[in-house]
Amino acid sequence: MATGIIKQIFEDKWGEFKEKYPIRPTVLSEVKKMLTCKDMSEGYSKFCCPTCNEVRYVGFTCKSHFCTSCGRKATEQWVEKLSKELF
Repeated sequence: MATGIIKQIFEDKWGEFKEKYPIRPTVLSEVKKMLTCKDMSEGYSKFCCPTCNEVRYVGFTCKSHFCTSCGRKATEQWVEKLSKELF
């Protein structure tokens, strides 16, 4: 599976960065979630087509606001909700 550029930077540099700088536990937790987002070892759903029997596995998302994939979805949902309240 393709990795986004931000996630790739974290995968490459996070270990080195956290050794040099003090980091709050919340940040450590959110970065760990982001790095394991859609990782099959963290759990997945299995979908099977009843017609052709094709099987597809989809890794669970992290649902972290820090994740560039999940955070974007959360932001879009927040904007949608806020726009309905304002207009």
